[in-house]
Order: sequence, then structure tokens, then C-alpha cells
Amino acid sequence: MPTKFSTILVAPDKFKASMTAREFCDIAESVIIEIDKIINVIKCPLADGGEGSLDCFVSNTGAKIITNTYTDANFNKIKASFAVFRDTAFIECAQTIGLAKTKIKNPCITTSYGVGEQINDAIKLGAKKINLALGGSATNDAGCGLACALGYKFLNNENKAFIPTGNSLIEIKKIIPPSKKCDAEIIALCDVYNVLFGESGSAYVYASQKGAKVNEVALLDKNLVYFNELAKSFGYDFSNIKGSGTAGGLGAGAMLFLNAKLVSGVSEIFKITNIYSKIKQADLVITGEGKIDNQSKFGKVVFELHNLSKDKNFVAFCGVNTLSNAPFKIVNINNKNESLQESIKHTKTNFKNKLKEYLLSIL
Repeated sequence: MPTKFSTILVAPDKFKASMTAREFCDIAESVIIEIDKIINVIKCPLADGGEGSLDCFVSNTGAKIITNTYTDANFNKIKASFAVFRDTAFIECAQTIGLAKTKIKNPCITTSYGVGEQINDAIKLGAKKINLALGGSATNDAGCGLACALGYKFLNNENKAFIPTGNSLIEIKKIIPPSKKCDAEIIALCDVYNVLFGESGSAYVYASQKGAKVNEVALLDKNLVYFNELAKSFGYDFSNIKGSGTAGGLGAGAMLFLNAKLVSGVSEIFKITNIYSKIKQADLVITGEGKIDNQSKFGKVVFELHNLSKDKNFVAFCGVNTLSNAPFKIVNINNKNESLQESIKHTKTNFKNKLKEYLLSIL
């Protein structure tokens, strides 16, 4: 290994359902040390505000994991975790209401209630600031379930309280805030920048991926329009607020019910991990994610990291690459004679082999 690579930064996103960012880092470190023990390896697991964000926070801060029983997207009880570091909590919505953890996938009937329960627990533990990673949800309830867990009441035509879901937002006739609102600072990390409703809103862009049928998508969008009218009476209009459509409108709900600040998930993770100083130390930056495509250019880890590392040697590893050209080296780890399903099973081994092959090639 040439001396110009005295320090290597390993800073990936996850490979969904096959390799966590932390596992990527550990494998890369073992390969690099095998080649040259003198090289300094800086490991920094990253995320974009979706799945894997909690593990990223814990890996980079040494935060304490808190595990309890919470309500999942189907109103069932599950074990889920969040993390606390000093007076800051980190909650990944996908831990409770993630699509991957949801058995009945239908955003018309799923709830964000469990996220509100986690916020309650974080506040009880003394959290003054809560980072709320919104991505990967199975919901489309605009955060109304979350609000119910925090003491908000939603009344229907019969003046009865209920927990609104995607298909019943239209039934809300009155919103009654709790006597004491959440006083923690809420930073909502968005992994996408969609507005609340319309062609580029959460329902039309993501609801079908969460299990909604064609006719249900139109209904969900109509209900979000109605929710936005309700929000106007509280001084909010999400028509043009980027990120308000994140996680089935949970971005909008976080603003309305928690006075949250919406931020780029990647940007906030970069701050938390102090990635800027780590890039400065590195001669080579190794990153990766499961799939690199056109969407990767917009607020995703690999491209945002490259934007900060343009004077560095830079390589990204992936399982699937649909880009015809990219401003940096991309290495596909999959073997040509394997099906995608087989490649997913062998992700860790394939990555280890391809990384070793790549590093030896640049000697």
C-alpha cells in the first residue's frame, strides 16, 4: 500500500437487509489491516435519516440504548429501541413503525402512535433535544398517531376521540392540544424532500410502496389535503414545505404537534459524526450503499459524502448500480454468475473480496 494512503476513512450507508453500515466498517477495517497493518483506519457508519440512523448515532457517540415495549404500525406491541447520549435522545421511527417490521402493509390503517410513546419515554429520561429520524415508515397518518400518544385529542362528528390513520384523517373535526406540550427541542431528520400532498406528495410517491392500492393512493392524498386545511387553523400550511411529506406526512405532523425543525437527514448525521474533520485526515475515502441510482444524487449518503471529499481519492461499493456515469469510482460487489437473491445472501463475503481486490489493484 503506498504511503499516500496512510489514513483511510470508511464511511458507508447500510446495504438494506444484508449489511449494516457498522458491519461494512468492520469488514473494511479487517481487509485493510490484512493488507497493511500500518494504515490508520477511521470508521464512521453513516445514514440518511432512514433505517440505520439509530445504529449510526450509537456507533459514533457511544449512546446508551433504551429498549421497551411500544406500539407498532399495526397497533400491536413490539420491543423497540432508541438511544440517549447526555441530554440528547435519538429516535429512529423505523424501529417502531418501519415498513420492514409491519406485517399488514396498508398505509390506510397504520399508525405512528409508537413513535409518540418513544418521545414520551425520552422526555421522562431527561432529554432536552430529540433527533427524530423519520424515514422508512409504513404510515400515512401525518403524525396523528404520534400526537395521540403525546396527549392530543382528535374528535369526530360525534365528538368522540379516536386515533386517526391514513384513511380516517377526513373524520377529524376538532383537534385539542394537550395542556402541556412537548418542551424538548425536536430535530426531524428527513431522508426525502417531498411536500405533504399532490403529485410529488407522500401518498402519490410512496403509498403504493407501503401497500396502498391505486384507488387508496388518491384517497390518502385527498385526506392529506384535508389535514393541511386543519393545520392552517394552527398557522401551518405544508403546501410547499419540502420534507413535510416525509414518512407519510410525519414531517408535517412533527412540525405541527412538536414544533419540530425539518432538516436534511444526511446533513444532520454529518454534523453528529463530525465527518468533516474525519475527511480532512483521510487520504482515501471508502463508502457504499446497497443501491446507487439516480435518486442517490439527491440527499443520499454517497453523493453528499463525495461532495465533501472532492480533493480525496474516493470509491463507492454497491450491490446494484443503475447509473451510466458518476463523478467517482463505483465498484459493484455482486458476482456476475449469481442471481440478485444469491448476491444478497453473500453481501458480506462479496464485499470483502471486492474490496481486497480493489485495494490490491491500486498498490
